[in-house]
Amino acid sequence: MKKYCVVEKGLLEQHAGSKARCDAAQILIKEGWEAVYVNPIKVRTNVSYLERLRVIPGFLRDWKKICSRTEKGDSLLIQYPLDMYPKVAMLGLKYIRKMKEKGVRIRLLIHDIDSLRTGDPADRAWYQDAEKSFFELADDIIAHNEKMIAYLRSTGLTQPITSLELFDYLIEGEIKGEEELREDVVIAGNLSREKAGYLYSLKESPVHFSLFGPNLDQKGTGKNCSYQGSFQPDKLPEVLKGKFGLVWDGAYADRCGGEFGEYMRYNNPHKASLYLACGIPVIVWEEAAVSDFVKKHGVGITVSSLEELPERLESMTEKDYRTMKENTIQVGNRLRRGSMLKTAINRTGV
Repeated sequence: MKKYCVVEKGLLEQHAGSKARCDAAQILIKEGWEAVYVNPIKVRTNVSYLERLRVIPGFLRDWKKICSRTEKGDSLLIQYPLDMYPKVAMLGLKYIRKMKEKGVRIRLLIHDIDSLRTGDPADRAWYQDAEKSFFELADDIIAHNEKMIAYLRSTGLTQPITSLELFDYLIEGEIKGEEELREDVVIAGNLSREKAGYLYSLKESPVHFSLFGPNLDQKGTGKNCSYQGSFQPDKLPEVLKGKFGLVWDGAYADRCGGEFGEYMRYNNPHKASLYLACGIPVIVWEEAAVSDFVKKHGVGITVSSLEELPERLESMTEKDYRTMKENTIQVGNRLRRGSMLKTAINRTGV
């Protein structure tokens, strides 16, 4: 019996573009899983129908090779969704189905559930159908957390589903957990108004924010925001410094709302893993799924609104923060070693 993991070609070289997927692949390969490669088809929306058709044969050949290579009793882990044009990804289903029929154990590691992060009813219906097609073929699934598992159960899935708890964040070298503390709250990620609209309503806050990421409208921020630049995910740990890292999404400061914000009720934001792997405690929305992990492990604080931040930070004792920091360093060590995925895989049974 062999263990295979699907890796999209070039992923391990394009580390910065798909950090979570790349880390998962590296962890699995180090644990003895053999990589099998699929062409990462990413089709631009402005190309012709014929150009879209041209990319399909190579994709199908890759899946056919995987199907021919696997045998009864083998395991095949797929990172879902495939990082490519969704309608092309669906064409691989017939080979996944063939493998399942011949006794290959199909395992899914969920990165995103797209039906939960779109507000368009037609798009949601399409993604729900696509997800059902993949999920029903899985013999077991690794989902983000218990909230996501509850959602999957509500759709009728009955196979074993294991909680990842949090994504790993591999970092080479050691993180110095006792560096000089800065009072800043770090915000890392896409800083566009569409994704981080809340940021532009924090001008009057007495809290100081350090911003890292692309698409910032600097004219829309206040003097309490310092822009540090945009860095690749594997370089961010070298430059991130702050007392807390903020995990927030959407247009509003008083809640995580809209498509991006509502999705936080189910997913584990990768930026939470980034902050914790860097030894930085987090601030999260109390209704976010990841808040359960934060409370359980004592690695940050939860708030219902960003308006609470000044009082919460002002009232925090040095002892409380030091305890939180120590907990964060311990959790961060696990994330940097890939312990979360290793543990989840072991719980499902290798």
